[in-house]
Amino acid sequence: MYSDWVSLTSTITANSQNAQSSSVLNKFPASAGREVTISVVKQLASNLGITQNAEPSHFIKDEEVQWLMDVICFGLSLPLQDHETLKDCVNVYCEWMTALHPVPRINVPKPITDDPNIYCRRIIQHFHNLFVPRHGENLTFLYQDNIGPDLINRQAVLCHRVLRTIQQTVQISQKLEKETWEALLLFLLAINDSLLAPPTTKDDVGDQLCERVLSVLFEIWLLACVKCFPSPSLWKTLQESCSHWRHRTALIEQWNRVNLVMTAKLIDFSYGPTFPELKIPEEDLNLAPPGMTNDCIAQTWYRVLRTIGSPTDLCSPNKISKTPQFIQWALTKENGGEPAHHPCLQVLPHNFLKAIKGISALVDGFLGIYQTPPYHTDDVVVELRGLSTQTSVSSVDNSQNPTQTSSTSHTTTHSHSHFSLSGSATSALNALMGGHHHHHHHHHDGPNHPLTSGDHNIPHSPTPPLQRRLAKSFSVAPTLTQQKGLSKAALIGLTTSRSTSQHTATTPTSGPPSASSISSLPSLGFEPRPPLAPTRPKCNSILHLFGEWLFEAAHIGGDAWVQNTRRQATEQSKRPSSMIMDNRKGSISLSQPNSLDGSIFGLPIERFESGKAEAIGALCRIFCSKKTGEEILPVYLARFYMALAQSLKIAEKKECDETLASILMNSGDLFRLDLDGIQVLLPAFIVALEVVLPEKDLKIRGQNLLVNRNELRRASINILLSIITLPLHFQTLGIRDLGGSDKTITFIQLKPRIMNILMNALQVETDAQNTHMLLGGLLLAVQDAVTFEEDEVAEEVSSPTPETNLLSSACSERSASLASTSGNSSIGGHSTATLGAQSDLPSLTISEEIPPEYLQDFDTSSVYDNAHALFVRATYLVCHRLISSWKTDLNVSLAALELLTGLARLRIKDSEKEIFVKVEDPSQKLTIISTDALECKRAVKWICDYVCYQCSRPPPAHSKDLHSTIVAAFQCISGWLMQHPYLLDDKDCLMTVLEVVELGISGSKSIGKVGEPPKFKDQKELKPVSLRVKDAAENLLTIILEHVGNFPSECGPESLSSLLDEQTLVKYCNSMPPNGVTAEQAVGKFKYFVTDNTTILAILDEPLGNDQDPQPTVTLIIRSPFGRHVWTMQLRFLPRSKSGSKYHAVNPGRPVPMNETPPRQEIPEKHFPDGVDQIPPCAADRSIPTLDEIKEQIGLKVINKLESLIENQSILEKVAWAEAENSSSSLSHAQECQPPPVSTEFQATRLFLLNFGYLFNETDDKKRLIALDTKSTPFIKDLDRLDKLSNRTYDTVHVFYVKAGQSTGQEIISNMEEENLKTVNENFWHMLTTFGWPVSVADHPGWTGFINNSFKIRSIETKSAANKSTFNGEVNVLYWADVNSEIAFVVPNEWNSKSEVDGCNNSKDSSIQSNIWSTESSKSSSSGSSSKSRNMSLDLDNKPKEPVPPTRRKTTSGKSNLSNQASAKIMVVWLESYEDHLNFPIDELLPYMKTGEENQHLQFPRSSECHVIFLHALETNLLRVKLQGPVGRMSFATPLVDGMVLSRRVVGNLVRQTALNMARRRRLDSDA
Repeated sequence: MYSDWVSLTSTITANSQNAQSSSVLNKFPASAGREVTISVVKQLASNLGITQNAEPSHFIKDEEVQWLMDVICFGLSLPLQDHETLKDCVNVYCEWMTALHPVPRINVPKPITDDPNIYCRRIIQHFHNLFVPRHGENLTFLYQDNIGPDLINRQAVLCHRVLRTIQQTVQISQKLEKETWEALLLFLLAINDSLLAPPTTKDDVGDQLCERVLSVLFEIWLLACVKCFPSPSLWKTLQESCSHWRHRTALIEQWNRVNLVMTAKLIDFSYGPTFPELKIPEEDLNLAPPGMTNDCIAQTWYRVLRTIGSPTDLCSPNKISKTPQFIQWALTKENGGEPAHHPCLQVLPHNFLKAIKGISALVDGFLGIYQTPPYHTDDVVVELRGLSTQTSVSSVDNSQNPTQTSSTSHTTTHSHSHFSLSGSATSALNALMGGHHHHHHHHHDGPNHPLTSGDHNIPHSPTPPLQRRLAKSFSVAPTLTQQKGLSKAALIGLTTSRSTSQHTATTPTSGPPSASSISSLPSLGFEPRPPLAPTRPKCNSILHLFGEWLFEAAHIGGDAWVQNTRRQATEQSKRPSSMIMDNRKGSISLSQPNSLDGSIFGLPIERFESGKAEAIGALCRIFCSKKTGEEILPVYLARFYMALAQSLKIAEKKECDETLASILMNSGDLFRLDLDGIQVLLPAFIVALEVVLPEKDLKIRGQNLLVNRNELRRASINILLSIITLPLHFQTLGIRDLGGSDKTITFIQLKPRIMNILMNALQVETDAQNTHMLLGGLLLAVQDAVTFEEDEVAEEVSSPTPETNLLSSACSERSASLASTSGNSSIGGHSTATLGAQSDLPSLTISEEIPPEYLQDFDTSSVYDNAHALFVRATYLVCHRLISSWKTDLNVSLAALELLTGLARLRIKDSEKEIFVKVEDPSQKLTIISTDALECKRAVKWICDYVCYQCSRPPPAHSKDLHSTIVAAFQCISGWLMQHPYLLDDKDCLMTVLEVVELGISGSKSIGKVGEPPKFKDQKELKPVSLRVKDAAENLLTIILEHVGNFPSECGPESLSSLLDEQTLVKYCNSMPPNGVTAEQAVGKFKYFVTDNTTILAILDEPLGNDQDPQPTVTLIIRSPFGRHVWTMQLRFLPRSKSGSKYHAVNPGRPVPMNETPPRQEIPEKHFPDGVDQIPPCAADRSIPTLDEIKEQIGLKVINKLESLIENQSILEKVAWAEAENSSSSLSHAQECQPPPVSTEFQATRLFLLNFGYLFNETDDKKRLIALDTKSTPFIKDLDRLDKLSNRTYDTVHVFYVKAGQSTGQEIISNMEEENLKTVNENFWHMLTTFGWPVSVADHPGWTGFINNSFKIRSIETKSAANKSTFNGEVNVLYWADVNSEIAFVVPNEWNSKSEVDGCNNSKDSSIQSNIWSTESSKSSSSGSSSKSRNMSLDLDNKPKEPVPPTRRKTTSGKSNLSNQASAKIMVVWLESYEDHLNFPIDELLPYMKTGEENQHLQFPRSSECHVIFLHALETNLLRVKLQGPVGRMSFATPLVDGMVLSRRVVGNLVRQTALNMARRRRLDSDA
């Protein structure tokens, strides 16, 4: 940068020499000059106002002042024993420096006040004598414990007084000239070089003042940039000087400190207030002086950034020690040695880490993700971001690895001594600042500028406060405070003694000298980082600035770095070294390139690993910040890939080191971006994941690396989720080895390893969040494999080619051989490989046991990665862990049950043929259950066991969360039975399921433990675990009885209920007019009853028009909690097969009667036997008195009446017989017997209720049948409202398409207008078709997404056709349903905001509290005297007991139950640009998402309550997932996981399942 400018180093040297020899007293003997100085300075000090009031100076001539300055100059060079004289000299000069103040002190000589700049430049030059280490005193004092430290601390106090005076002067002075500024900066450079350039010695004056002189240098330098910008020569001198001080940790700390502050200022004016603020520590807020213009900030920032050169030079002790001071030390050492072997260079790894961390902080600042690290107030290293590394030299020395083979002399780094601001760095700087700075000037010039002091008249020092941190402290010995004459004021700015501190950083057995504003620990980013700034600079711009340094640091220790280092060492060995004496005893020269095996001049390469890890972590964050459509230069990509490939090489021990952890923690998005060629790193990342994920106990290399294992595993899982779909997506595409070999591997060959990582990671994972992510990835893997094989089979059918099944070809031979030898096995040819002991399996009844030798063979195989094997392994693993480890965790249990439900929906095919359920072999009389059947049966058994375990937990464990898991388990069982109805054909499986249903409904099983007698249902007390569990169990029972094997029904999947209602049925009655009937007329034809307080019966007595049988017929509409069903019933005494036409045939006639009449014998009528008179009567014979005996009792009148009745009856009978004899129909005439005519009038309703037991005599307290009043006004409306209650859950998903850059709701909605449909990506339309099937809203009986037109029975009618691509709900909508749920996918446009979608409950009469349970009133009811109706009649005029309205369980007052809460708002958003998810306008789109439920529940959704599934299409045709939603215990459902990468084959199924699971979890959380 400054190659064309002259350095002022020679000027600094000359000034130093002149300052030491400029006094005339130097020509006198030392004792004479000392006496003169003591006498003169003592008199001058007496007028400083310390002991008495100051008086005006008597020195008014220049000659007098110059002579005094000669004396003071000599006094400043006196030995440290003359501390009082030195102190007086400093005090006098500090008072005279006030001549530059607006108001000088009264005791300043007049010549100085008249021309302050000239004299102050000379004073500044003389001050140099105070900072120079005293020659000849080192041996005398530095190694005397009682004297040396005290004197050095005294010198430090005086130096601090001078520095404080200079700081105060430059801040408030308005008189400083350019020459004075230049002299001041040169003075600061000179004293820093004098103190810091020599090798570090413990507790010398340089060690004491290091932090202070550097802070003053940089603070005054920044102030000079505002008031008098330094010349290029000064900048070059600063750069050269700093290159001599890089062995000082304080330099790196101050450099980081200034860089951070200036970067914050640069970002502020470059990107404006919307960019995330780069927060800096409070003590550094005033480091940058106020008044800096934007150009000044940019220039100063860039120049300071390049001050210390390349940070990778810190990895080369040879470069750091190429200074005259180190060479002098090597030449004067007794036994000789190399400059690079000085003990103080042991701190270089620590300095390297600090420098890289400083650069990393700047990178994070430009990305908008910088987080202020914690500051340490002591020397204890605490955990930072989950990882801490204590870089003490002693610990590193003890951990040197003697097995390292690399021999290095110095690193292969490029010198950055010269930079050109017009090159790529300038373009990067312009790119970082371009287009922003001229818009934000007002943010810096106002009075409220954050760096502007409130009171400009008060001098303020930007020196860090006393409590800053230990690294900023310098000390005075405690004994010093007891010395006479040392005031407390002299100790301002000082803290505890450094001599008593445990810091020994400058010696080989010490730790780092201090903690810095940039922590000395590698930042692996374990805490959640803020999102990347949307307006962040491009990757190329950041890499132009920091890429060279970061790439060099990332390659340290790699193969290329070792080779280059050896080559340079060999080249230097060929040249004679003028600095090294090769024949010196004990020396190690560069001519011996192999003498430093595995180390850098005694520093093991492993000691630089922390800095390397930080550098490669920063690179990963830079590349992960790539925006959609952004291009990165190929050279940067190549260097980055090579660095990652080298760093991801794993040793045979498979241990995790800092570099590997840093890569995994910062590379989560690498495979989610469209980085060119990133897939070449897939094998390397898989190796890294195999180190971290499959093992339960992570192996860590080194004792100083403390890793938060859960966070590291979570980061690794994030990477795993982004690569699961790659093998099946790229298939046979080759991946070349970056190591230079010709070895090539295909993507499909990596699939078994990825699957093993996934399975093994899930097996050992203990963290709930990590398990949740792995479960989502597992379902993705199985679903993708199944869909892939289905597509492959379809292709094979269409084109007869040889077998090319990529997934099963690897194991076809093995599976065939095993299947042939295990033909009698009941499990088939696959197993649950490496998933645990077989003793953990539940007890199952199968035909044959599994041979153990085959199980062992399966357990050791890892090649079974086809869809069938993945299904078996996944089912077993998840079931096993659910019952053993996850049952107590709510979210993990729900995720596992969601995964099992997803697995149940899969249609698995074997590698060679479709899986069958049962195979019967008549020759061997065997029934073999296939693997799928066995695994499905096992899954159902384990889920049932899970329910039993949860229900059997002690009462304190029962909570809402526990019951939610049980409800979810019942739903999961229903999913398995619906998808695999053959399971109910198995006796054991059916018994297990029904026992669990019984447990859920009643709270206990009829069959208890072994030996206990069974309990019958009428003997059990109903005590369900909760009413929620009971409802779920009843729902499962209904599914088993009605829907398993019978879904979809004749009505289709759109409706579980009948599509017929009263109005539709009455149309077909013969008695109704052909013009149609109203709803009131239709309801009036039915009789309505309530039975069991749960079911409404609507009975129609009339037969329908298509029924010709004159039988008692009823048409029955049953409304139960599980739907509306219509039945037609007839009372028949014979089945139809036996009655049929024969019953109604013509009379066949009788046989011809015989003409011969048989003789009729007259037999006298005998009422008693013949011998009855011979039997003597007994008392019983007289029990019935004769008529004569009771005449007196009953009276003659009654007897006469009775006799008349008998006589009249006798006459009537004789007349009847006479008429019969004379009639033609008399029996005496020949007459055929005719059957009576068929009756066509029945009380069919009474017969139906009688036959079903509803009309038996019952007590009033237990009346099973209650008639409803159909004449009630709200009855029809209540009935219609009841019909609109779906017996399934229904949800709506709104789908949006967002073009690049769109951030307003109107722009997004306009994409679905007809004129813009052609610009929508075709893949978006393809994705929509995978969500469900299109239905017409006019004819759809199910959920349409809008409550006002759902669940209605409509006649088939045509409507004007609209664009089939629009599914906004106006004409068409996308729909999907199963036996438990239905979901509508709506793509809104302008119509959705204008249409009326308010629910039916929004009518004016909706507030009327109607009661559909009202019965007909009866006025004839009175207690005690009312007449009772007949037992078996349908007397509806009698008022029965009013039914008890069904009640729901009460909820807590603080939570609303499901009936009060609208469904979850779920959005699926297709993003052309991934960054647009940050500005997605949810609030603006909510008006387009109305379904009518909002007004019904009086709850309007908020944006924070919406679930959003973002899908971003990558250039590889894969889809990146981003989830956003409310934060809660049950917010995010599976299978989709944030950051997952999907293939287009499975996006529809997984998005739909995730939406359904989100809605279910919301209901589980809302219900109580």
